[in-house]
Amino acid sequence: MGPDAVSRAADPDAERILFRAMIDQVPDYLFVKDTKSRFVIANRAVAADLGREPDELIGKTDFDFHQARLARKFFADEQKVIRTGDALIDIEEHVIDFAGNEKWFATSKVPLRDGDNRIIGIVGVSRHITDRKRAEEQMHFMALHDALTGLPNRTLFMDRLAQAILLSDQTGQQVTAICIDLDNFKTINGNLGHTCGDTVLKIVAERMVAAVRASDTVARLAGDEFVIMLVDRGQTAGAATAMLETVRLAIAEPVPIKDQPVRITGSIGAAVYPGDGADAETLLLNAGIAMQEAKANGRDNFQFYSKGLDDAARERRLLQDHLLGAISNQEFSLLYQPQIDLGSGAIFAVEALLRWNHPTLGEVPPVKFIPLAEESGLIVPLGNWVLREACRQNKAWQDAGLAPITVCVNISARQMIETGWVGQVTDILAETGLEPRYLELELTESMLVQDVDQAVAVMKLLQAIGVNFAIDDFGTGYSSLSALKSFPVARLKIDRSFISNLANNPDDQNIAKAVILLGQKLNMRVIAEGVETTEQLAFLRENHCDEGQGYHFSKPIKPGAIATLLRRAQA
Repeated sequence: MGPDAVSRAADPDAERILFRAMIDQVPDYLFVKDTKSRFVIANRAVAADLGREPDELIGKTDFDFHQARLARKFFADEQKVIRTGDALIDIEEHVIDFAGNEKWFATSKVPLRDGDNRIIGIVGVSRHITDRKRAEEQMHFMALHDALTGLPNRTLFMDRLAQAILLSDQTGQQVTAICIDLDNFKTINGNLGHTCGDTVLKIVAERMVAAVRASDTVARLAGDEFVIMLVDRGQTAGAATAMLETVRLAIAEPVPIKDQPVRITGSIGAAVYPGDGADAETLLLNAGIAMQEAKANGRDNFQFYSKGLDDAARERRLLQDHLLGAISNQEFSLLYQPQIDLGSGAIFAVEALLRWNHPTLGEVPPVKFIPLAEESGLIVPLGNWVLREACRQNKAWQDAGLAPITVCVNISARQMIETGWVGQVTDILAETGLEPRYLELELTESMLVQDVDQAVAVMKLLQAIGVNFAIDDFGTGYSSLSALKSFPVARLKIDRSFISNLANNPDDQNIAKAVILLGQKLNMRVIAEGVETTEQLAFLRENHCDEGQGYHFSKPIKPGAIATLLRRAQA
């Protein structure tokens, strides 16, 4: 039947069939209701959504198909349209059906009028917008959360912190802002790759969330920077301290990556409202200052903000500003501390120790500038300068006719992961003329276990040309015996923390004995650092420790003083 025939059709049944076919082809929900909100017409899309045939809806209301709360809302909206004659256009309706399915619709409801302009019902059109709403919700979530960890981001955290402060003004509840920076995380990324680094971040994030309460907020600001907000009515300082220690321990638990434990620690700073800041920005800033103080104090600890830390923060910023030019301005120098064979009493090696003499600040302690150099990446050029200067000086002693000794140089984790670092070491040896056998590189235990395979590979390349290795601060890290056996190491250094109370602390005595015995079993020399008293020396000799270093023998001294000691030994 053509269009003209349709327009001329007088059969009411044919018109009804055509109308039904037309509205059922529309994907949107079309319906007509009378003044009692009973269905008069509904297309197939409406009926299918309710699990019915269109005819089954006629004469029924939403109370027959929806939960009472939702049906009451639909009824109220429709009765308002009928009562006022004002249409509702594109209102968003949130529907949860009897099966628990969540849906969103954009609905328009307009008055239906007869030939005399009287309202006899409503006409409704609904469009399914669930996919759009879910996309909007996802976009909203992404705008306020970190993509990697799913934690709140800075925007959401600062909003929650500001709201908590407002509530604190009313209730007196204590609000604590905590800044956390993962120590040496760049080294993990460099050693293991960014994929493993991301895994570490996610695991650490999960641990921090598990360590705090549901009322607290853990957020990731950027990179390896996290923040926590603690909110607790009447919380005591002791409770906050306990919580910070819980978080610290959660971070420090080794993370299994590639079938090996990766140890990461956190430097943590805390500031408490209202004493440490009158608003969210100031509170977080001061927590960051406290965190920097934790880093300066050796990392893997927490500090509370105090006004005195502002001076320390300004000093750190000043040192950071001057650090870059300190190498070119020749502000750095090396002192050397002798290492003694405990059997013969002879000097067999010296450790090169870096010093910074600032033109206005004077002597800057290494504990202050080394962490800054590591954070900024300047530890790489600074470490290379130390290596070159130590090798040059050792060759100069030999050229002066002094008996050859070994020079020991501390190496940072950042240096080891540098592309081409092995080549840099060999270039420095060639440039200075020092034979590789007179160079020993000291690596910390915790640094080695971050990526055992890479560490062993780098060490073996240098060992092949004659360079020696020592593990510094042994006993403070987490290396396993199986890993230790794989390292091409000539010496173990017992950390000074086990030597200081050696004369009267049974635990330290047992640790020292164990390390000495371990070194003997693995054919490694063992050196004790921090030897300061005759009692410590007597214990070490009694237990057959091979070597010693510390103020009992000599403080760190200038190159000329080392030459004097060596000449005296040769006389």
